[in-house]
Amino acid sequence: MNIDRRHLPATLLTLAGLVAATASGIANALPLFTRRADQLLIPITGTVTTATEDISLKGIARIRSTEFSDADFNGPPGAVLFIDFVNVVGDGMTSKTRFFAHGENRVVRELRATDVVELNFLITPVNAKATATSIPVLATFQLTFNVDQGQLIAATGTFSTPDF
Repeated sequence: MNIDRRHLPATLLTLAGLVAATASGIANALPLFTRRADQLLIPITGTVTTATEDISLKGIARIRSTEFSDADFNGPPGAVLFIDFVNVVGDGMTSKTRFFAHGENRVVRELRATDVVELNFLITPVNAKATATSIPVLATFQLTFNVDQGQLIAATGTFSTPDF
């Protein structure tokens, strides 16, 4: 077996430096970008009113929360939220047309004990032609965090008609 001896000293020095820094506690004194990740699956329901009919929606919202803090800039802790809909379907109450929700939303928020997040997204009729019009929906989430731990501990959500 042939070993390229030109790179061996640099590799050994790097490894020795990492071991020494870890053993001496220097690595623990360095400011770190810390993270904590949590996930909740919550039931979500509601009704969207269109010009022609009401659409009843229900399904599951998956909320993945990653808490972060940055000691370098002394900023307040925050949370990155990834919110997507799992098996969210709806039925037109008059036409009986089936609808489904799609897409994922990313939101960055300052970490607070309670927070309200409102997201607009689209629902589309199942088996619709590419030219079919999507319908906007408002999803409102009430979030509860354990600020000391940076943990998303509870959430509720509802669907409604947006006000635009």
